[in-house]
Amino acid sequence: MQGGAIMKKLRLLVLAALIVFGISLSMNPVEAQASSSTTTPKALRGTWYEYKGDKKFNVIKITTHSFTANGKTYTPSKSGYRKLQVSKWGSWYSFNKTSSDSKDLGQYKTKKKLIGGSYKNVLVKYKGVGTYHVFPTNKYYRNYSYSVLD
Repeated sequence: MQGGAIMKKLRLLVLAALIVFGISLSMNPVEAQASSSTTTPKALRGTWYEYKGDKKFNVIKITTHSFTANGKTYTPSKSGYRKLQVSKWGSWYSFNKTSSDSKDLGQYKTKKKLIGGSYKNVLVKYKGVGTYHVFPTNKYYRNYSYSVLD
């Protein structure tokens, strides 16, 4: 009888060890996730336009591994503040978050906005206190940006 009880305890111990091992494997981050810090989200990719006035536009172009704004391109192969880093905070994405206001690119997300009588997908950029810049995918000669403090 004693041998049977020892075998039962040994089986329970092995089962418990396997469960703990399985849980630890599921909690460890997958190596592929580390590369996502230089990959832009699919929803943000494309060319986006914000009307500046006088028939001129601010243009943002986002590809799988690059972000271009104001003529400056950020990619994983660049160095310093131009090296592309993507991070997520809630529903917003940050590109190259930095403590320098002049080099901070802001936070971005996409949403639907009523333009010309129908809802269009737009890129919204948040930078500064309550200021939202709206970038549609087409060139509209109207600025849809807004401030919540107005």
